[in-house]
Amino acid sequence: MGKLRRVKVAGRWAELPQWVLDLPFEVRPMRGFRPAAWPRWKSTLLLLARAAKAKRLRLEWVRVHEHLDTRREPSHPFGWVVTETGEMFLCSYDKGTALHELAHLATGDSHGDRWARACFDLHRAFLSRAAIRAADLEVTRYLSGRREWRRRFGERPEPQPAPKSAWIQRGARRSRS
Repeated sequence: MGKLRRVKVAGRWAELPQWVLDLPFEVRPMRGFRPAAWPRWKSTLLLLARAAKAKRLRLEWVRVHEHLDTRREPSHPFGWVVTETGEMFLCSYDKGTALHELAHLATGDSHGDRWARACFDLHRAFLSRAAIRAADLEVTRYLSGRREWRRRFGERPEPQPAPKSAWIQRGARRSRS
């Protein structure tokens, strides 16, 4: 993993490897982030830096989570971005999710056609050939993604299973007690 440096990030002390400090945006680990998670995040954050630079996007900071050795590892990658300020939140080191959020930053679009086109283009520019199809299919969860798939490939995409909710357990809603 390499040597960690203890630095103050967003008003909180954190242990970060040098490669994180060399990124063009600030990385803000969530409270309780364990340094053992940095290797899992490295390729995603480096990809995000390359893509943001190539597309000339203003990404100010990225907040990251870690779910090592927990039962709460997200079964569906999650993230969001504040397009006006260039702030990104990622709960998973999934590269498709990082590019999904970057497409929002590039277009200022929610989940419309411009955003779907940007997602597909970012996948082709920054993902391995083997990862592109899965990332594209993830975008087809949205109507605009299905339209973009049809436009590019001339067919309907295969149905994607609904992502599991963090709020539903074993098929039943959690009771509010």
